[in-house]
Amino acid sequence: MSNVLKYHLWHVIVYKTARLCIIPVVRLGLSYRYEKCVQKSSTALIFCNHTTLWDHLLIGAACPKHMYFVAGEHLFRKRWLRILANGTVKPIIRRKGVPATEVVEKIKTTLAEGANVWMSPEGVRSINGETAFISPATGKLVKESGAGLVTYRIHGGYLRSPRWAAVKRKGPMHGEMVAEYTRDQLAEMSVDEVNAAIRRDLYVNAFDDQKIRPAVYHGERLAEDLETVLYVCPHCCGIAKLHSKDDLFSCDCGFAVRYNEYGLFENACEYAMPFDNIADWDKWQRRYLQDQIPAFLETTSVEPIVSDADQRLYKIKDGETEHLATGRFALFTDRFEFGEGDEVRIFLFEEIAGFAFSLQMKILFSCKNGTYFEVQSDYPRSAIKYMVLYRYLTGKPCY
Repeated sequence: MSNVLKYHLWHVIVYKTARLCIIPVVRLGLSYRYEKCVQKSSTALIFCNHTTLWDHLLIGAACPKHMYFVAGEHLFRKRWLRILANGTVKPIIRRKGVPATEVVEKIKTTLAEGANVWMSPEGVRSINGETAFISPATGKLVKESGAGLVTYRIHGGYLRSPRWAAVKRKGPMHGEMVAEYTRDQLAEMSVDEVNAAIRRDLYVNAFDDQKIRPAVYHGERLAEDLETVLYVCPHCCGIAKLHSKDDLFSCDCGFAVRYNEYGLFENACEYAMPFDNIADWDKWQRRYLQDQIPAFLETTSVEPIVSDADQRLYKIKDGETEHLATGRFALFTDRFEFGEGDEVRIFLFEEIAGFAFSLQMKILFSCKNGTYFEVQSDYPRSAIKYMVLYRYLTGKPCY
């Protein structure tokens, strides 16, 4: 028996007890209504779209049968929290910005020994209100797991708890069981067909939902920290020139919009407003950056494409963080740099094994020599712009 399942009965007792406590909390405290997830398969992977930090509670309330959760390593940096989690729910830990080989094997082992596993195949909370990119490797995992697959969809989470927001809102959320695929059904499907089913079943666009069933999401300072997600101005095309205050989101050039309680933009300037929602704006800015890559590649390697001052660099090892430096973090055509002059640290793209972001604006990356780093900021700045540019500059797609 694996270490994950060594105390399986205890984990089941904790899960069922916690679930009884959680149900009234999510119903009353989070305005969450849900369809119960009743699976036919003896063992299954449970997939849902990822919109909030509470998704494990939302899916747990909906699923009576015990399951193990896949969770990000960055959530368990505090020693007491790691001890508590390991002693009660034993999460399957995934390090962002690191190849997923180890966590995939843990998932397969857990399923093979008869326990359910929940994960969000997106790997990140929704950036712009749409379900994020799901790796093609997900279908392969499902096929090789030998278990069933349950897909579940959560609505309203993004507008109630935007990953970028300084302040949470109040408003409705609801969950629905979409489909169950038995082991036999999955055996008859190709990897591509499994991936297509997962992407279809988990797809949510928060702004399309608002057109069908408009809901109000009350809160204060509704636009604050929106610049952590939207970083290219649609009027002047300036990068990292956008700022937020209260419900106003504006650029140095004078372009401005207001973010309302329906999660939509209202024009607040004399210029045309090309988008009324975050998803459309984000898709445009990604296309814009992709179109600029040839021009970026022709620029000198001395000046960065984007940079942010007063950042903090940490080295992560065994769940502990070590502060290395404070200074400028910058992206060039072939590398990242931290610091300047004699204190500069250089991370060539060719030496990077994985690059990701977490929570509101943390940057995470690992190097091929096994070292693992995190970059933090004390003021609102976009981590996502680095991810998008890094992928385009290295010839990788960015969805």
